[in-house]
Order: sequence, then structure tokens, then C-alpha cells
Amino acid sequence: MSSDTQWQQTSRLFSLPHEVRDRIYSFYLCPGHDDFEDALRPHQKFLENEAYSRPLPALMRTCKRVYQDMAPHVHDQATMRVEMHGPLERRIGFAVHGTLRFERLRKLCLLVPLEHPNWNRWLYFFSEVLSRCPNLGTLVIDWSPRPVTSLDWAGRVNQKKEDEFLRTILGLEKLHTDVVPFYKNVEVPTVTVPWPAMKPDQLVRRASVNRSQSQV
Repeated sequence: MSSDTQWQQTSRLFSLPHEVRDRIYSFYLCPGHDDFEDALRPHQKFLENEAYSRPLPALMRTCKRVYQDMAPHVHDQATMRVEMHGPLERRIGFAVHGTLRFERLRKLCLLVPLEHPNWNRWLYFFSEVLSRCPNLGTLVIDWSPRPVTSLDWAGRVNQKKEDEFLRTILGLEKLHTDVVPFYKNVEVPTVTVPWPAMKPDQLVRRASVNRSQSQV
């Protein structure tokens, strides 16, 4: 046994249970603002050209065993972010470690720090990304848009785009739904359902369920 291998075996990191190490790796790999590279032409940058790539995390390059531990967290996950710079300039970016290969993604996070939907500026691209992720099992959406309360043309357009957004997600055959048993009085639809009938003077109401948990 080489001295390097002996050092790995005696490292205190590997004395921890695998589940604890996974939590450490997940915390370490959480993307920051500087981890995103935004583009005005995301199709050209992330879909049409050669595979987009970023450096592997430093911790992953320390030894072979850490590399093997972190590989599922690094190669199978990515975060997509939609931002608006000014009233018209939409930027879409990805935070990844290594090479972004959609066909091997098992977890995708969608980050939309926007108060208004601006559907036309990112929904089509998002649908295209999902169509290239046949093995996607987990989709995390971090978004809290302002509710659209109008029942006029703008409200109908927004409802149409919401339905399109849901159809895109429901088309993911391998998407996990095992979070459902942890909640009561929550129904996760597997097909699109019509919006409940509203009275003329009644505001549109929406509810969101967020699951937060502390990380080590």
C-alpha cells in the first residue's frame, strides 16, 4: 500500500459515514454568484456549441477517493439561473463543475430571481434543456413570483404560460415524487388540471409549499 493510499485511509474525513460526507460535499458545492456564467445567447453557448465546461472543484482533485465520492454530486447536477439586466436584457447562465452534459444530469436546479415571470424570455429555452435530460430525476425550482391578480388579457396569457410550464415538467417521466408522503393535504397532479372558477370580484390566489432543512 502506497503512502498516499495510507494517508487516504487514515483521513478523518473518511471515518465519517457516507451520508455525512454527502452532506458535506453538497454544502461545499452550493453555487455562489460568481459560479454562474451568463449569456445573452444561451442556445449558442450552452446547446449549439461544444460542451460547456468549468474547472472541477479543488477538493475533488485532492485524491482519488474524494473524486469517487464527489463524482455523482459533480457530474450529475447543474443549476440554471434566469436574470434580467434592465427591462429587456435577459441573461441565462449555468453553474456547473466539469463538463455540462445534459444527458447525464439527474438533478437540475432552476433559479429565477425575478419578481415578474417574463415567460417569453426563458420558458422556451428551459423546455429545450429539459428535452435533453432524459435521466433527470430531481428538479428543484427556487422562484417566488408576484401573483398575477388580473383577469384581463395579461392574466389569461400568464395562465397559458403557467400551463405550458407545468406540461413541460409533467413530461419528465423519471421525475421523483417521493416527497409527497411527508406533507398532508397536498396533491401533486400528474396531469394538467383547470384553474378553479373564480368570482368576478375575487382575487386569484396561489399557494406554495417550501421545504427547508438545515445543512451541515
